[in-house]
Amino acid sequence: MADQTSAHEVISALNALYQGTNLEEREQANAWLEQFQKTAWTTADAMLGTPTLGLEAKLFAAQTLRNKIILGVSELGEQGALSLRDSMVGHLRGARGGAQALITQLCLGLADLAVQVGAWTDPFGDMAGMFLSDAQSVSCLLEFLAVLPEEFLNERVVVDGAYYSQRSEALLGQRAGDVIKLLVQCLQQPDLHGDAHTRVLVCFTSWLRHGDITLLMVQDTPLVALAFAALAEDGDVFDTAVDALCGVLYETREDRDDDAQTARAKDTMVEQLEQRLAATAALMRKASEIDEERMQGLCRVFTEAGEAWMDRIVQNVGQFEAVVSALVDCMRLGSLDAVGMTFAFWGLLADRTIEGTASCDPTRRTLARVFEALVDVAIAHLKYPEDSLTAKERDEFREFRHGVGDVLKDCVRVAGQEATLGRAYALVAASIGEKDAVQNVELRWQDAEAALFAVRAMGAEVSPSENTVLPKIMDMLSQLPAHPKLRYAATLVIGRYTEWTHEHPQYVSFQLAFIADGFKERTVAAASAQALKYLCQDCAVFLAVHWRDVLGFFGDIASGTLDAADVVEISVALAHVISAVPAPDTASAIEAFCMPVGRELGALLQQTPIDTRAVALLLDRLGAFLRYVHVDTDAASQLMARIVGDAWPLAQAALERAGGDSHVSESAAKFVRVLVEFYASVLRPMAPQIIDSVVLAFQQTGLDVYLWLARRIVSVGHTLAADETASLQLTSSLVTRLCDSALVLFGNTPFSDVPETTEEFFRLLERAIEAAPAFVISSPSFARVFGASVAALDVNHFHAQSSVLRAWAQILGPTRRHIRTMRDTTHTYPVATIVELCAEHGFALCAKLLLGLLRTFDRELVSEAADVFASLAAVASDGPQAAAVRVDAPFVDWIQAVLAQVPDTTFMPSEKLAFVQALTDAVRAHQWPKVKVLATDVAAVVWRRTNAQSQHPSM
Repeated sequence: MADQTSAHEVISALNALYQGTNLEEREQANAWLEQFQKTAWTTADAMLGTPTLGLEAKLFAAQTLRNKIILGVSELGEQGALSLRDSMVGHLRGARGGAQALITQLCLGLADLAVQVGAWTDPFGDMAGMFLSDAQSVSCLLEFLAVLPEEFLNERVVVDGAYYSQRSEALLGQRAGDVIKLLVQCLQQPDLHGDAHTRVLVCFTSWLRHGDITLLMVQDTPLVALAFAALAEDGDVFDTAVDALCGVLYETREDRDDDAQTARAKDTMVEQLEQRLAATAALMRKASEIDEERMQGLCRVFTEAGEAWMDRIVQNVGQFEAVVSALVDCMRLGSLDAVGMTFAFWGLLADRTIEGTASCDPTRRTLARVFEALVDVAIAHLKYPEDSLTAKERDEFREFRHGVGDVLKDCVRVAGQEATLGRAYALVAASIGEKDAVQNVELRWQDAEAALFAVRAMGAEVSPSENTVLPKIMDMLSQLPAHPKLRYAATLVIGRYTEWTHEHPQYVSFQLAFIADGFKERTVAAASAQALKYLCQDCAVFLAVHWRDVLGFFGDIASGTLDAADVVEISVALAHVISAVPAPDTASAIEAFCMPVGRELGALLQQTPIDTRAVALLLDRLGAFLRYVHVDTDAASQLMARIVGDAWPLAQAALERAGGDSHVSESAAKFVRVLVEFYASVLRPMAPQIIDSVVLAFQQTGLDVYLWLARRIVSVGHTLAADETASLQLTSSLVTRLCDSALVLFGNTPFSDVPETTEEFFRLLERAIEAAPAFVISSPSFARVFGASVAALDVNHFHAQSSVLRAWAQILGPTRRHIRTMRDTTHTYPVATIVELCAEHGFALCAKLLLGLLRTFDRELVSEAADVFASLAAVASDGPQAAAVRVDAPFVDWIQAVLAQVPDTTFMPSEKLAFVQALTDAVRAHQWPKVKVLATDVAAVVWRRTNAQSQHPSM
């Protein structure tokens, strides 16, 4: 479409798009406008200069020009760009006093020109010279200055890194002082007020955010006072004032590199800001009603002040008492968002207080009182609301409670465990006392539950030797009203303090009984299982003498209605107890747990049909026990060897009869993993059977869990085999057979359709090559694996993509390093095989890597992909000569052929040429790290441009 398209045609299309009723005609108009935007410079410019056009059409034209400037200003050349600038400045002058949306679009387009067109040497001076004549002109100037720093941060504007730094310094760094002077001048003009003052604040904030304004520029100006005054306003003005003050406060942070002048400027500004913040805090405290959004803004300001002045607060807490008190007030607010803003401050303050003060220091004592007072405030926020919560609200509140829990830990660190636990104990006691004092009063379980949650949260900072408050809390648990929420919270308290119980064994019997009673209530069972696990883990030595009672108790509850996860937790708990059983009874205790489980599992596996959930649970129970039980006596060790020997046939039967079931496959794989990782020497004679079973299970089901299990087996192959050679053969056999099966699967199913299987296969391949490179790479199937690995780079799932790239790193990285040792007679690494495969598949691999970097790879994986790309460059360039392998075309020729597939709109011809030249130089100099940097940089540039185009498809 020619650039001479008439404005009339554009207007007709716009009318059809926005005012038409026929869907087909609207779609045609939209398609026409998209095509128009790709080519039209002149028409859009002419439309902006047509006085009779409406706002909608002019906005479209302004947006068109701005997007063209971002994505294709180089089409105009230097003089064309400057001519466009002059035209747009004229349009901006004509828009004065008109719609703000049009002014903003024109200013954005001019700012984008300023960023990209170096021939525009002084945008600030030029614009200031033309837009300071009257209030309407000043408003346009302030809008331009406000968006200019933002456009330097606009990812859609793609410029060279060195040019960006130079241009940013010229337009922003060197002009920041002039901007401050201009803003002050605007404030002093009597005919400028109201909206213009707000725009001054917006502009000031924008330059602050970019980091070009220093406190030396701001001091002795009315800008800070303007921001504080704007806190009394509503809406966007208030939000802008908050942003401005947070920016100023951030700049007051102390820095070791500050020179004397800067340090004095910060001290002066801090003193001024502290006085104003104290006045703001007083007003905030007196106000009867402040809306939630305003409170969040004020909390943000005080939090920024507290974090910026952290060291000053610890050094002289009295001077900053108003700020600290205001932050305590922020903690009292009902808005969870506002309260959450302060969490980081309390953690930092606790850190600095502990690091910078002694326990007898007056500052420590003063801050200890602050943190002690904070305990009650924090616990009040832990209370569940009276009204029911939605699922989303419940998740958010649960996350919020954990944040409050972190604040309570900070309170313990500074105020001490006795004072903080004492506050929580008092609140629990008060809620119980209130219930006892007034008969028939409805229990407010929320009060006691919140205090119990606080006790649990503090546990990480409480010493196991605490002897003052925790005994009172433990004694009080039996007095709690019979409410499931309280029972749940109290049970978790016991589970959190099992290390304390180890130092106070007189509580073991009571806690075990308390936990046991909790299993009677389904809503408490999960907490009971968790608490029992930790009690058995930390207090096993005291429970060991009662192992028969514990085992009987487990038998009773395991046959009930417990969830599978809870049953497994208790199996872990029993393993800890039985590990502590004295020598004469250790074997009997192990046998008493394992034999019934083994017999039940064997019976289930003989049934038809199989109860797969029951089989999976028994495998999980037995696996958890075998994972955590530890024995030292000969009798117990011999028994364990017999049990493990008998356990493998059960696992084998589960794989054969129900290996395709989702429950059994997961449980059987985890069970076999426990066997091979913890009892490898026992299973050594059975290793071939294990390999056969895993391969057969994958062949029959294609489930990725068996690839995961195979990777675990490869990791312990050196212990599962008799010697190193046997270990390498074991790994090679397992991996080669699985590769053959996986290649059949991938041949019929795209990688992106089975991302989990793709991920696990390439993680297995990576681990196998690392463990036995010569065996795996020299296997007959590896050439096909190599080709499949090239195709797998198209997978579009993050974890699978990452796994494929890591596998390539393991294939090419060591090869790249070993090329240098090819002449060493002791060299055994299969370099020649990899080089030959790269000669055969190199172009395809190069294309997948480069196009992936430019288009499809997740941005978090660019560094990994670029490293693989550099390794391929090294292998393809140095390998053929070292390994005497013929390559049809050099690496750089591959690159040029691949780049021909990349549209010039996303990677310009000049950029392609520069990339190829720089890459050629790096390859010739064997600078492989440089190759990685080049690939990373070009990926970033192309991604930003592609992302910009995807946000504006019409461009």
